[in-house]
Amino acid sequence: MKQMKKLTANIIAALCLVSCGSNNSDLSEKEALLQDVNTQFVSETVIPTYKGLADEAFLLVEDLEALEENMSDAKVVEACNHWKSARQYWEWSEAFLFGAASKYNIDPHIDTWPLDSVMLQTQLNDSVVMNNLDKYVESWNNGLVGFHGIEFILFRNGEERKAADITAYELKYAIAVANDLLLNVCKLEAAWAGIENIDARKAELLTENEMEPEDNFGEQMRLCGQPGSVWKSVSLGTDNIFEGILAIADEVANMKIGSPYSGQDINYIESPHSYNSIQDFYDNIISIRNVYYGGLGKQQADNKSLSSVVAKIDKDLDANVQQAIAEALDAIDAMPRPFVLNYTKPEVATAINAINHLFDIMTEAQTAVAEY
Repeated sequence: MKQMKKLTANIIAALCLVSCGSNNSDLSEKEALLQDVNTQFVSETVIPTYKGLADEAFLLVEDLEALEENMSDAKVVEACNHWKSARQYWEWSEAFLFGAASKYNIDPHIDTWPLDSVMLQTQLNDSVVMNNLDKYVESWNNGLVGFHGIEFILFRNGEERKAADITAYELKYAIAVANDLLLNVCKLEAAWAGIENIDARKAELLTENEMEPEDNFGEQMRLCGQPGSVWKSVSLGTDNIFEGILAIADEVANMKIGSPYSGQDINYIESPHSYNSIQDFYDNIISIRNVYYGGLGKQQADNKSLSSVVAKIDKDLDANVQQAIAEALDAIDAMPRPFVLNYTKPEVATAINAINHLFDIMTEAQTAVAEY
């Protein structure tokens, strides 16, 4: 009955969106332009990113389960590589943490740091917990699950751990946490693409665990301003996309990098065991570029992108945004590695300044589009 009620609610919402669907001929010139941007944002940036993330999470689970069958250094390396690949897709998604990642609390659940290593060790020492992990993982606080729990098992001091050093309980924990991660990232993809549009094994996994999303944020973004959409106008949808960009730019500059650099919190360093921090920061700016250029992996702006709209309004402003993105990437890349051992170096301040400049110029772009 629970599933039937949820299914019925989803069908009603979908019918409402479709029956009240937007016709571009009914929109103003600005709204039609922005709705093209919103639509492409969903199809070319959000959905491919979350699909890649879920695909890599499946491979990570398979690697860890294979390790349980046959422990070897080579298999640990494979698991580490898929952790990094999944991690990269996640970082590429952080310019759009609104929607599903926010509503379902997926962001804090899979990406909280620092890891609660003291509590983790307590859990690893408890045979009752370790032999009933499916029950306990669901109730653990965010500091015990997600990317950084798996990272702690697989990496030490920037290198893959030797298979012989990974205990049976550590591996059981990593498998349980990876499966929990997989469920959550499959939900992200389903919540933007629609559960009927994802791989059958992903949909089956969500259904079996009663984790089907209640929303189709992709459809709602495509139909901004229509009844049933969380975005009450086309412009508000586009503005939310800008807000996602600004949120991650601010977080990278002033929290992820800034907190350790300033001494405010030297433990606030993500991916410290894999030495992947600087790659994380870099990929967050790539996330901004993907959104601004109109697609995952875009090296130049698409004609239905935020960039194209800003260029239509003010070519110089668009050029300045593109330059600021490139300068932020260069500044992050110039930071000495690993970040966990070099977070007070002068190059770190340069990167913070470059990202804050990107924030400022992107704010100008947001304002220009809003006033267009």
